[in-house]
Amino acid sequence: MRQYLLDLKEKGKTILIVSHSAEDIDVLCDTVCEMDKGALTGVR
Repeated sequence: MRQYLLDLKEKGKTILIVSHSAEDIDVLCDTVCEMDKGALTGVR
């Protein structure tokens, strides 16, 4: 699944990923929006 998402990323596709896995987020995401109890708490 990770490789499939990386292939889509290379093609310039925008994908919304919701995960608690920091490793997946670091590998797959260019922009990360952090939320706590439904409120946006940070963007990196």
